[in-house]
Amino acid sequence: MENNNLEKETENSTFQNRTMIKGFLVGVLTLCLLIPIPFILNLIEEREQNKEKVMTELTNKWSEKQTVYGPFIEITHLEKQTDDKGKTVSKQQKTYISADNLNIKGSVNAQLKNRSIYDVTVYTTKLNLESKFKNFQEILKNSEIDANNIISTKLIFGITDSKGYESNVIAKSGGKNYPLIADNQIFYTPEPTPAVASENSYDSTPTKENKTVTEFQLLSQKIDIETFNFNKVTIQLSAKGSQLLNFIPSGINTYVNLTTNWKDLKYDGNFLPNETPIYKDGKTNIVWSIYQQNPLQGQIWKDASNFSNYSFGVNFLQMNDHYEKTYRSTKYAILFISLTFAAFFFIEIKNRFNIHLVQYALVGIAICVNFVLLISLSEYIGFDYSYLISSGATILLITFFINTFLQSYRLTFKISLMLILLYSFIYSLLQLKEHALLVGSIGLFIIVAIIMYYSKNIEWNKVK
Repeated sequence: MENNNLEKETENSTFQNRTMIKGFLVGVLTLCLLIPIPFILNLIEEREQNKEKVMTELTNKWSEKQTVYGPFIEITHLEKQTDDKGKTVSKQQKTYISADNLNIKGSVNAQLKNRSIYDVTVYTTKLNLESKFKNFQEILKNSEIDANNIISTKLIFGITDSKGYESNVIAKSGGKNYPLIADNQIFYTPEPTPAVASENSYDSTPTKENKTVTEFQLLSQKIDIETFNFNKVTIQLSAKGSQLLNFIPSGINTYVNLTTNWKDLKYDGNFLPNETPIYKDGKTNIVWSIYQQNPLQGQIWKDASNFSNYSFGVNFLQMNDHYEKTYRSTKYAILFISLTFAAFFFIEIKNRFNIHLVQYALVGIAICVNFVLLISLSEYIGFDYSYLISSGATILLITFFINTFLQSYRLTFKISLMLILLYSFIYSLLQLKEHALLVGSIGLFIIVAIIMYYSKNIEWNKVK
């Protein structure tokens, strides 16, 4: 009897040691299989960068993102200033006057243009801009400009990419036409961000060296202050651009009414539409109504180049964001590999047979190759179909492979079912954005609970 007990204890001890060693080696193999994951992530980033290069090339030839700037009144005048020696001298100064009211109404026709395997959203737009300024005497009074010191007065207008103009831009006022021609001024301004501008941000003067890339090639026309009707200035704009259409809220009251044929929209910049636009009958109507004594803080500016801090508009999205989703799914590689290996490990212990480390490794490699297959397919047929094909192919491959050495349809079915549920769970997470963390954490908790439930039935220290 004592000999039998000793033999059982020895066998239990040997089994425990083998289990610990095998568990350690499986853990090391899991970590080793994570080595290719950063390379796959780099591959995804590289493919996305290639797309960006192609998109940049196409938009450079069509027209880039557009921001509509103005119109403004520019007054060039002499201003008395004190120099370094304390002498009073007259220096040339520019003062910019923004409108009391700016009304913009128009339509945007967006479409996809493709180059190689990539698509870019481009658009054409027709806009009617109507501005109302104070009368010129009131402008002079508010700006404290001496009429005798005025050198010239201009109406200025612009968009960020001058290649976008499809026809001459003509301002109309008082029954007269004022063709706007290229001005030698170029304003460099910071890229619009959703962050709230600081109180004095409008005083900064961006330079070409510190600009982010928003640039306005201005159009202008000299005006006769005696005959120009400041009360009503209209501009018909026909232009083209890509991906984004923004506006500068250059009036104390700015009203924009935009109709587009594009369904998938994101609202960009510092101001949201008055109401959530609804896509109906192939059209989306978007309305912004903005009153802003602040942040503009008045209508008189010594430097009007920094207005894009306050821009707003609409981004024409492509919903086929397969690079982002593939990148996110690849980050779950450790979950795929570790859960699959955990299932194999429990099967080994419970059924007392040996799965070779090479077989573990081959299954892990198949899971890694799945992500390469996913990114390559998604560039042609989109993420959803690619995920279905790549995950289905991987599950079938692993199923046929493990059945050859498990030789049990019941165990093979359980592992295949686990993989199907796991891939379905990850796919569901990829469709979520704001709630992904909540759903993911609950899912992981359930997975841990299931593993704990099955592990309690394993006789770790006993021999049948």
